[in-house]
Amino acid sequence: VRCITGDDGAGQILSQLTEQNAFIKCLSDGVTYRFHHMMKECARQRFLAMKPERRKHCWERYGFWYEEHRQYLHAMNAYRKSENYDALLRVVCADAGILLSSLSPAEVLAALAECPVTILKAHPAALLVLMRSMFNWRNIPKMMELKGLLLAAVAEHPELPEEERGNLLGECDLMMSFLCYNDISAMSRLHRSASAQMSRPAISIQNSGGWTFGS
Repeated sequence: VRCITGDDGAGQILSQLTEQNAFIKCLSDGVTYRFHHMMKECARQRFLAMKPERRKHCWERYGFWYEEHRQYLHAMNAYRKSENYDALLRVVCADAGILLSSLSPAEVLAALAECPVTILKAHPAALLVLMRSMFNWRNIPKMMELKGLLLAAVAEHPELPEEERGNLLGECDLMMSFLCYNDISAMSRLHRSASAQMSRPAISIQNSGGWTFGS
């Protein structure tokens, strides 16, 4: 509550409401609170009555809290509602497509449509994650569209360190190799190109997700 509202007295207010049995109960872990549905509905109505700027600020604070606690799906949703697309793409990159894969492709496409192109191009690593997500969902045209944005982002920023440029372009080659699964020679060429350019592990493929089966 303190994180969202910025009110240093939020903890004391919550304790008073709990002691007065105001539809709030502290659970046995001593940390988690349960709110009665009537209390939640009152809070929802009060939230909707706020000015749009205030609601956006609250959603942004929610996004920050969820991001800090690695609850990435909740963070993405909150940042989208706050229209903080820079933060949203930052979380997409941190998640590496692992939890993102549980969302419907239509929902992800709708969020992408809302995000300004300039912001998408400012987050090339997130574009790589989204490219792999589109491959998983068999949306190859969108995957290629995102590749175009990635290449444009790299080309428009000659000040990028050569190492980072190589990592981005090499991982892009790695993504493209998936489309050559019926042509081992072509896949191998792209793998060798990726290996020659990259100096770090891939961002869009991590062994903590199910996609690589932990390998």
